Amino acid sequence: MSSILRCHSITKELKEVIEQGNESRDAKIERIEALLEKRQSLLGSLNPPFSEEEQALGKQMMTWNKEIDSKLVQIRAEVKRDMNGLSKKKTSAQKYNNPYESMQFDGVFYDKKK
Repeated sequence: MSSILRCHSITKELKEVIEQGNESRDAKIERIEALLEKRQSLLGSLNPPFSEEEQALGKQMMTWNKEIDSKLVQIRAEVKRDMNGLSKKKTSAQKYNNPYESMQFDGVFYDKKK
């Protein structure tokens, strides 16, 4: 099997993994990372000239890559949003446990009556 066909099949599998929603997010991310590493190792072995069939496969991979990139951006945003939410929950729980810990005193005003 040529490098382009292997790269095409890995890209197709990557697209399918990203579009599936029945896995846990952590398992999905691990599979995505493994497939991206496999594909990256194959991309270095692609050497021109390419036949017309290989060029058609390359064009199809390019359109898939655009879809994959947009899905990966969405996944990244979800992870980032969850991490921010987790840190907010952590700080609010800390404030609930000790509400006077984070109080700041800039200065004190003394009112002297004579």
